Amino acid sequence: MAADFPTLIYRVVTGMVILELCTAGMKQNRIYGLFLHLRILTCLAGILFIGFCVGRPPLFGPFEASIYIVGIMGILALVFQKNAGHQYGFSLFNSLGALIILFIQWDKPMAINDDYFMYGNLWVNLFFNLRLLTAAFLAQGASQYLAHLFGKKDAEVLSMGGRNTLLAGACLYLVSEWAGSLWCLNWFGDSWQWSRGFFKASILFLLIMAVCHLPPGLTRNKIARGICGTLPGIFILWMIFYH
Repeated sequence: MAADFPTLIYRVVTGMVILELCTAGMKQNRIYGLFLHLRILTCLAGILFIGFCVGRPPLFGPFEASIYIVGIMGILALVFQKNAGHQYGFSLFNSLGALIILFIQWDKPMAINDDYFMYGNLWVNLFFNLRLLTAAFLAQGASQYLAHLFGKKDAEVLSMGGRNTLLAGACLYLVSEWAGSLWCLNWFGDSWQWSRGFFKASILFLLIMAVCHLPPGLTRNKIARGICGTLPGIFILWMIFYH
C-alpha cells in the first residue's frame, strides 16, 4: 500500500489542478479556490509521507520534485491572491504551469528516492530542497509575468508581484548555492571549482537579475518584460527535470 501512495497522491494532485484550470477558465472563483486548497492539502500529504518514510524533506526526483513545487506554487498563489485580489489571468497561468510540471513527469516512476548516506548531511538537504523551493518561486513569477503579458487589467500589480517573487526566489537560490558550496568544500575540497553545473547556476542568477534591471525601453515594453519574466522559471525547471 505504501508503495502505491506516491502514485495515488500524484494522480489526485493532477486531478485537482485540472479542475482548478477548468473552474478558473469558467470564472468560478469560489470553486476554483476550493480546488486550490485541495491541491495544497494533497501535496502536503505527499510531503508528510516523504518526511515520515525517510525523515527528510523532498530533494529531487519525479515524485518529490513535482509534488513539492506544485504544492508551494499553490501556497504562493493563495497568498498573492489574498493580497492582490483574485486575478483571472494569473489563476489560469498558475494552474496551467502546475499542470505542465505534472505532465512532464507523467511517465516517470513515482517513488521516493533511495536514502543515500549523504542525505543525512544538513548542507546536502538545504542545497536540494531550497533549489526546489526556488523553482516554485520562479514558476510562480513566470505565471505572474504571463498574466501581465496577456491581461488588460492590473498589469502593474502583476508585474510588481512577479518582480518581488523573482527577487525572493533569487535569495533562496543564493542560500541554496551557498549550502552547496559548503557541501562541496566538506566533501570534495574545493567549493568554487568551475563546472558545468556552476555555469548553469550562474546563468539562472543572471536571468533573474536581467529581469530586475531591464533598460527603460524594455521595461516599458509589455511583451519584452513579460517574456523576460518567464525565462528564469523555464530555465530552472529545465535544470531540475532535464539537466
